[in-house]
Amino acid sequence: MMYSFFWRILLACTALHLLLSGCVTTPKGGGDLPELVFPSPPDQARFAYERSIFSSADSQPKESTATSELKSMLAGKSEVAGEVLGKPYGVAVYKGVVFVSDTVHRSVMRFDPARGLFSEIGKKETGTLMKPMGLSLDAKGNLYVMDSTSKRVMVYNNEGDFLRSIGKREEFEHPSSVAVNPEGTRVFAVDTAGPRSQPEFHRIRVYDATNGNFLYDIGRRGDGDGEFNLLRDATIGKDGLLYVVDGGNFRIQVFKQDGTFVKKFGEVGRHLGQFARPKGIATDSQNNLYVSDASHGNFQIFNKDGQLLLFVGDRGKETERAKYLLPAMITVDEDGRVYMVDQGYHKVDIYRPISLNTKDGFLGKAYETLGKMRPTKTPKDAAATKDAAATKDVAATKDVAATKDVAATKDVAATKDVAATKDAAATKDAAATKETAATKETANPEKAPNSKDAATPPAGSGQSANPKPAAATPAAQAPTASPPAQAPAAPKASSSSEAAQPAVSAAPQVPAPNLQVSDSEKPASGTNSGVQLRKDAKMKRLGEP
Repeated sequence: MMYSFFWRILLACTALHLLLSGCVTTPKGGGDLPELVFPSPPDQARFAYERSIFSSADSQPKESTATSELKSMLAGKSEVAGEVLGKPYGVAVYKGVVFVSDTVHRSVMRFDPARGLFSEIGKKETGTLMKPMGLSLDAKGNLYVMDSTSKRVMVYNNEGDFLRSIGKREEFEHPSSVAVNPEGTRVFAVDTAGPRSQPEFHRIRVYDATNGNFLYDIGRRGDGDGEFNLLRDATIGKDGLLYVVDGGNFRIQVFKQDGTFVKKFGEVGRHLGQFARPKGIATDSQNNLYVSDASHGNFQIFNKDGQLLLFVGDRGKETERAKYLLPAMITVDEDGRVYMVDQGYHKVDIYRPISLNTKDGFLGKAYETLGKMRPTKTPKDAAATKDAAATKDVAATKDVAATKDVAATKDVAATKDVAATKDAAATKDAAATKETAATKETANPEKAPNSKDAATPPAGSGQSANPKPAAATPAAQAPTASPPAQAPAAPKASSSSEAAQPAVSAAPQVPAPNLQVSDSEKPASGTNSGVQLRKDAKMKRLGEP
């Protein structure tokens, strides 16, 4: 634990050094990558990949890259993104505000980078959404949402406040998309129906946008002019015509708003200009048509006569730019930027016309403003920060406590070791002292008068000088001289007359003489030197030479 903590501190210092030196790494997908343009060189570029939207964080203020990386390093993990796209489907844009329907979140996600805001539409009690799919906007920025589960068109203002609903459940088989004219007077609801649906359900239902009254139908199931088979999407062009994706017939059909058939183009195939699974459609200011294809993994651009101008994107890995798994709806904003949804990779990719500068247009200015913002902490964020700080403090306290415990354990162990060492030393000293004392007693038994082994009784006392009491000899028995290797015994009288002399028996007790000898006089180790000295002394007192 401590090892990991020290490594984090080291990494933090390294990141701080990089920050101060200006050598901070550009985040993934940043400016260090070359610009991706279409068509690729040597052809003249017409569009450039600009950015992708993955979550709410893409429209909210961010901390500087260095600060974000430093915090991630200190926390030991990457920062969690905001509300991510679940399964996006429809897309619409109004003056830099991006609307994306999401069937997983059951809402329309509203991205407002100019103000650094994100919100969800359809979560309130009034105007609740169940399965939002196709989106459309009128000239005032009012949002029209096709809810395929409740089977009606839900209308909101640009801020997401619910206004009204259009259509009834029994009037649709399987609605999927919607289009509204710029004036906001006509709503064209796309009823895709299904393979087994009745022929009359493959149609477009037209309503009065102001009061919600049903007006008329356009088309029915078939493959003739003005007929549909699993139609997918529709839009109103700058020329006022209605353009419809006829998915099952692999073509685009064009109508007047009253339902009059105008023309068609497209065919099934895997080549450029052909359709395999067309899904969404949009138009730009020049009335060019943009058609997304879920099978091709791209969108193709046609002029108003149906001639192919360009294709953008391809199927590929999620980590690569302009690569798709399952493209869905598409739109073009007021400045010519193209927005395409990919359900498989949960994103919205944005392309900029080469003629448009990165900082120009509603979205360009919005992101330039967003880049200058810094996140402001809400009470919830502040509480989260406090909780994180408290968690770190608790962890640090635990680390300190663990360190103290380890130190205390080491101290206790060291104390025990010292005590054990002292005990061992004391034991050795005691043993050495005993051995020294035993050695001295063996070498000089008369030095300690209280010692049982060294005590010498007075002459004539009748006690034995043998240090082993159990082997004492009775006083009446005449002792016999022992060999030098045996225990000492009382010296034997030279004759019977000497043993009976009164001087010996009545003589007063004389203090024992000092028998201490110098080191030079000491006999070699292992001899009965003490016995011999006592014998010589006694003989001297008795008058023996």
